[in-house]
Amino acid sequence: MAAVVAVDPVVGTVIVVACVALLAFCIWFFFGPEIRRQRLLARGLPAEAEILAVGETGITVQGNDPVGRFLFRVHPPDGEPYEVTAKCLLDRFEVPAYQPGSTVRVLVDPRDREKVTLAQTDVSALPP
Repeated sequence: MAAVVAVDPVVGTVIVVACVALLAFCIWFFFGPEIRRQRLLARGLPAEAEILAVGETGITVQGNDPVGRFLFRVHPPDGEPYEVTAKCLLDRFEVPAYQPGSTVRVLVDPRDREKVTLAQTDVSALPP
């Protein structure tokens, strides 16, 4: 790219900007959902939620863990219950536990209550 910039600075600059933009888009597209999920796991407010419906997205992570589509009725500790749809990564061994009518722990984004994810089970707290 340095050669293109040296030969024609305008065309070279356009190519460099386009490459940087493409790289930024790819990073956002592939890693953005996981970055947002990790931020929600770190900063989310705990709440109880009733599973109203469960569906498949057809997506699996690392060939094993499915991503499910949920309709939750979230019961925040400081407000009225509300319904929200969310895609959540599941452990393939825990899939049968997520049935309509079940109550689960979720984390709610304090800035946007429409962003919800399943709270992770603390494996260290499980008996050996």
